[in-house]
Amino acid sequence: MLKIPIVLPNDNGIRSAGKSNECFYCHQKIGLPHKKDCVILNKKVKLKYSFEIEVEMPWSWDNGQILFHRNDGSWCADNALDELEKLSDKLGCLCSVFSAEIISVSDKPPYRKDDKGNIIP
Repeated sequence: MLKIPIVLPNDNGIRSAGKSNECFYCHQKIGLPHKKDCVILNKKVKLKYSFEIEVEMPWSWDNGQILFHRNDGSWCADNALDELEKLSDKLGCLCSVFSAEIISVSDKPPYRKDDKGNIIP
């Protein structure tokens, strides 16, 4: 049987905009399990992000050299963040060059986090 976390008095689902004795999102009272579709409940999902961008490379490099430079050479993947930031400055939004793909989804029970980011079983 699936164990759903209980709404606690200090639950991060309790919001000042809602009632003080229930989850703002699923409206379950303190002491009852969150509803299965409550957005407070989390799971781990592995995603693959892809961006299609145009960058400059030495004219003489072939595909193998370009791929070696980006995947196996001394170039740091953190540099891609700078490239994306420059593109974002130019485009304003990267949605047109971005896509996400699901690689795997955890089959573990749902969990929630407190306001400090700690997992609460």
